[in-house]
Amino acid sequence: MPSSPLERIMQSERLPTIPAVAVRVIELVQRPDVSLDELGAMIERDPALAARVLRMANSGFYGRPRSISRVRDAVLILGLRTVKTLALGFTLVHDLRAREGVGLDHTWLWQRSLYAGVVARGAAARAGLRTADEAFLGGLFHLLGVIALESALGDEYRALASAAGRDIDLLRAREFERFGVDHSRVGASLAERWNLPAALVDSIRHAADPGEAPLETAQLVMCVHAGCAAADVILGERPGERLGQLRTACERLGLPPEAAEELVADGLAGGAALGATLDIPASCLEPEEVLARANEALLRLTIESERENAALQAEREQLIQQASTDVLTGVANRRHFHEFLEEHFRLAARYGTPLSLFLVDLDRFKQLNDTYGHLVGDEVLRAVAQRMRAHLRDADLLARFGGEEFVVVLPSTPLEGAVQSAERVREALAARPIEAAGQEIPVTASFGVSAYRADALMTPEWLIKEADLALYEAKRAGRNCVRAAGDEVSTRF
Repeated sequence: MPSSPLERIMQSERLPTIPAVAVRVIELVQRPDVSLDELGAMIERDPALAARVLRMANSGFYGRPRSISRVRDAVLILGLRTVKTLALGFTLVHDLRAREGVGLDHTWLWQRSLYAGVVARGAAARAGLRTADEAFLGGLFHLLGVIALESALGDEYRALASAAGRDIDLLRAREFERFGVDHSRVGASLAERWNLPAALVDSIRHAADPGEAPLETAQLVMCVHAGCAAADVILGERPGERLGQLRTACERLGLPPEAAEELVADGLAGGAALGATLDIPASCLEPEEVLARANEALLRLTIESERENAALQAEREQLIQQASTDVLTGVANRRHFHEFLEEHFRLAARYGTPLSLFLVDLDRFKQLNDTYGHLVGDEVLRAVAQRMRAHLRDADLLARFGGEEFVVVLPSTPLEGAVQSAERVREALAARPIEAAGQEIPVTASFGVSAYRADALMTPEWLIKEADLALYEAKRAGRNCVRAAGDEVSTRF
């Protein structure tokens, strides 16, 4: 009993079957020793197929127009490989088109397939690949799964496809959401059942996601992907976005920047010739008109994308700022302080550069809160933070450590320099009262300074601990003073 959605669909008795003449073509395609006479005789046994091959050989699709009346001459001039490709393509297209139901946009489906095949072939030829004919078939049958799903599921699938319109990405998403599988996988499975070449199966399976293709067929699949993008450019389906995808595909194939526009122009010309042979209506637009429309749409997309990116970047920066900022005072929060200290501690340990920090604790702040209230206390904290920041370098980090306590990290600064910086801040705070709630409130602070030493026991936590011990000494010494850790500096002001 089938267990997966793909297996259930593939067991449908309504799936398309491969015509007998196509089976014979495939057998010949896979035989490296097939002769011109043998292939020509097989094609001539099918008058409709013979007429299409001759019509194609006499068109300008494979060079300048000729006057060829015999299939054997067509095989001789076009080459065995090309005629095998045409025979297989024409046979399958003719049979599949005979099965078309009502409700699906088959005109668009075959137009997209036609242009995808023509451009895929051109991309492969420009890239110097020997798989141009396989690329043509890959583009021509990349929507085989759509026909298979329509055959197997009938009106249920037609309703889904009709709702998706001509948006192929939306169609794949809706297919997977509804059926658990998309047309790319179904088409590849049907191609495998029909014993089509493995490279063709890969191009059907991965046309929309070439990055997932096996290494041995990656370039072929990229050509088919380019063909699909160009087809949408020609048909006006999200032309700006598809032109961008086509340029990216050309770049990955090693083609010059102008190749994308040239492939679109070649696709229009080749599609007209091949479309007449396959009875598929081709676009009547000129290449200049198609490309102008696509470039204009791409420009709009680029501008919109840049605006969106700028907005996202601004939002990201705002979120980062919010995540690293103390809400009350606007200076760095404790989390950002620890990240900053650890980063500069590693630099100091690696390169021997100096690093210092000092803790700041506002004197008798509890008494201030009790006297004036917590709202005034919050105003004082904000004003203190602003005044401190005005007396620090841009390279220094001022952070709120908790409550009425702040911390300052001073990169590339030895202990003596940190003591001098702490003293400047102390003097600035004590020099004049803080204005809050219409009142002038005198504020002083005590400072504890520490500095990095090249010591195996030294850690960021120990650096903070030494500053905290020095701060305790400043409090014991009567407050409103600076104390430094260790014996190198011991200053009271």
